[in-house]
Amino acid sequence: MTAAAPRRLVLYGDRRLRLVCRSPEPGEPGLDALVQDMLALMRRHRGVGLAAPQVGDDRRVIVVQPDLAGKRPPLVLLDPVLEETGGPSTVFEEGCLSFPGIYRRIARPRAAVLRYRDPDGAARLLRDDGLAARIALHELDHLDGILMVDHLGPWRRFGVELRLGLRRLRPAGGRA
Repeated sequence: MTAAAPRRLVLYGDRRLRLVCRSPEPGEPGLDALVQDMLALMRRHRGVGLAAPQVGDDRRVIVVQPDLAGKRPPLVLLDPVLEETGGPSTVFEEGCLSFPGIYRRIARPRAAVLRYRDPDGAARLLRDDGLAARIALHELDHLDGILMVDHLGPWRRFGVELRLGLRRLRPAGGRA
């Protein structure tokens, strides 16, 4: 039996970042390994969140580390669903592990409520109006094939494309 190749970050331009992900089944083979690989990659690349498509997997799984000091364990959200957002929209400089070295100011709702399952299959609710909400909303976008550049206007997106030397960042449907 051949060992699986280690997972790597999927970078901008890869079509897998535009896929809409599927719900994982409880106890699905490879789910625990996926979560462990995602956590390891997030830590190795000093990220605060990661979504399964960013490692080439099509399951609705995200990991979030809102405690920058690392004193609390990261959250693992299986099949997260956005229930509601609230508060004023706030602008924050976001980065993305799939866009190394690129940071852009993006407006998102201040608060979010997400329903999800934890790795044991228990139903959970994430209710936050801080960094955890911001990270979760960014990662949730990834599960629907939405990238941070999709939140930018055409000129700011063009600037990112020039910096990356790439023309494949168009939103699904091909419209800029």
